[in-house]
Amino acid sequence: MSESTHPARVVRFGVFEVDLCTGELRKQGVRVRLSGQPFQVLETLLLRPGELVTREELKQKLWPSESFGDFEHGLNAAVNRVREALGDSSDNPRLVETLPRRGYRFIAHVDQAESETEKPLPEPASVPRDGPVSSGAESVSRMPQAPGRWLPIAAFLMFLAIAAGVLLFVRLRVRQAHQGSFGVQQSLRVVPLTTLPGVEDRPSFSPDASQVVFAWDGGSSQTPDAFDLYVKAIGSEKVDRLTHEGAASIVPAWSPDGSTIAFARQGGKKPGIFSVSARGGAERKLADATLDYPSLMSLSWSSDGRQLLYYTTDGLRLLTTDNDEVHPVDTPGCVASTPAFSPDGKWIAFVCGTNDGSFVDLISLKDRSIKHLVKGCGPLAWSVDSQRIIFRPLHLGSVPGTLADTALSEINTNGGDPVDLAFAQGAYAPAIARQGNRLAYVKGGEIGQIWRSDTRSGLTRSAFAPATVEQFAPDISPDGRRIAFESDRSGSHEVWVANLDGSDAIQLSNFHVQLTGTPRWSPDGRWIVFDSRGTGRASLYLVDPATAIPKQISTSGLPASVPRWSADGKQIYFTSESTDPAKRGLIYRVAAEGGIPEQVTQTRGYNAQQSKDGRFLYFFAGPSTNAEIHVLDLTTGREQPLTGMPRIAYPTDWVLRPKGIFFVEYGPKPSIDFFDFSSQGITRKIPLDRQPNAWGGLSLSPDETWLAYSQIHQSSSDLMLVEGFR
Repeated sequence: MSESTHPARVVRFGVFEVDLCTGELRKQGVRVRLSGQPFQVLETLLLRPGELVTREELKQKLWPSESFGDFEHGLNAAVNRVREALGDSSDNPRLVETLPRRGYRFIAHVDQAESETEKPLPEPASVPRDGPVSSGAESVSRMPQAPGRWLPIAAFLMFLAIAAGVLLFVRLRVRQAHQGSFGVQQSLRVVPLTTLPGVEDRPSFSPDASQVVFAWDGGSSQTPDAFDLYVKAIGSEKVDRLTHEGAASIVPAWSPDGSTIAFARQGGKKPGIFSVSARGGAERKLADATLDYPSLMSLSWSSDGRQLLYYTTDGLRLLTTDNDEVHPVDTPGCVASTPAFSPDGKWIAFVCGTNDGSFVDLISLKDRSIKHLVKGCGPLAWSVDSQRIIFRPLHLGSVPGTLADTALSEINTNGGDPVDLAFAQGAYAPAIARQGNRLAYVKGGEIGQIWRSDTRSGLTRSAFAPATVEQFAPDISPDGRRIAFESDRSGSHEVWVANLDGSDAIQLSNFHVQLTGTPRWSPDGRWIVFDSRGTGRASLYLVDPATAIPKQISTSGLPASVPRWSADGKQIYFTSESTDPAKRGLIYRVAAEGGIPEQVTQTRGYNAQQSKDGRFLYFFAGPSTNAEIHVLDLTTGREQPLTGMPRIAYPTDWVLRPKGIFFVEYGPKPSIDFFDFSSQGITRKIPLDRQPNAWGGLSLSPDETWLAYSQIHQSSSDLMLVEGFR
């Protein structure tokens, strides 16, 4: 459609909104004065975003009668006025770019919308909108041509009617198919399976579907490593404890013969893969395993009970129960997680993390071929007939485990589009019984909040903008006046900025994906860098809080996350999210304006922070949890652990200062402590009354008098039971 044919009435970019009908420009709802020729210039650029609009085109459209000199002066003044209204700059443009001696181009992302009540009805181009306007002989002369004009239109309308009928028929058949084979039935009944205090997680049915085993923190959501396994008979309120070791997370799987429960345990004193009798008793360790994110963990039995499939940070593993031998499962080109055997023993479903996003994939156990199904994430559950997979859609708004209004989906393994399970709102970690037409899932999760505390007195000043939504990953601006942070207050995890009291909050990103965050202010306070999977892969973005228009930083195709500025603000350090084992997890750096990344470390790590003199680089040297802080001398290339420094629980739980490191200490009495470089001593600075939020972030004010950090404000989840699911 050309720019003159029904253009969108409202055009939005960042915090700005332009009404092309009323000729109004607004910033966050407040009108900005811009009219006349400057507004016409902006309108012309917005109608052709990303395209060159030549100076000659603007002259012919807006200054057709002006001489060359008058036109040049008028255009330059109009463009300058546009930039002034938008807070843009010709030297470092974020919105309006100058192409010297050629023209201008609008370079920011533009959203166009048109009110439904104002959309004109479609009409034939050959028929005047207001009907015939001529009369007399001219009207008579046109009369014989009328049938010729209307026949194609009548045929087209008939085609539309037939197409609508066919579409309605297809939708009805699809709906019937979904009702018959996808379990969306009138007889479905959703009831609570557990209503215990605290967090219940990861259900697994017994073979006869009469019982469920699950992880529970015992109601001690503020106690670390509190999860153990519990068993509950469906229809009974009695809960029996199965394990007694405690873990940060634990994932069970009931064996096909019903005698054994295998489980993966992360954290605590005994991590790894274990089994225990379904009646209780001593645990037996099956294998060592390095585990990290609970959302990636899963365990699955083969239908004959002879093999156990599970996830580790180094890939999928297959354990033979007869001899406890462990072998890797080859998943070329991706980082695999949350595997699950199909009930018929023909397939393994898993989540495949690639440079282009996260997908639900299948591996054939017959010929090891791989089949791609849909973008999504785990954990996964197979239908009893091995025809469908239940999963969590990737496009939904928040991280698995948070209190977000999201629904599970299912997809047929033979193809087709995924179908949302509307009854499973706020759901994750599905489990399907092998008989009894039962589905279980987890509903709920944790909410983190940002707090401020004094580093001298240890007293808590206040909560930052208390809310019922999740807020974490704070970063204080260099002038100490504002905080950038991550929040799901808009329905998905996005980057925000606000004053210290939470006022004047502005949303800086709008990607509507699960992972957007880790904002970091530039040393001069002008920019914020953050990461997001908005394009389907981990990428870095720059945003000016004044315009709220993110711009992607080119890393030459290398997926990037967890950015940090160099001391001089010229470069950005980041962690590679490449699926190439030779690159994955290593720290790179790239120019702030983008370019070809340079590898910096030989060790996997996160959250690289450079000393003020630019000589040393400190980083979290591990895949995701419980790692040392390493120091890299950038002048010599020598890398070594920081002597005397305790291990850090999560990559963003520390912040570098000239004299030492502030870090979060988990445990029965959590706190924020300080490690002194000179004495190698540790000082308890701020006692915490709640458990810190994992990956919650830590930021120190420029004068080092107060810290911003995240604590768990609310932590609860229950298991839900769906009866009649087929």
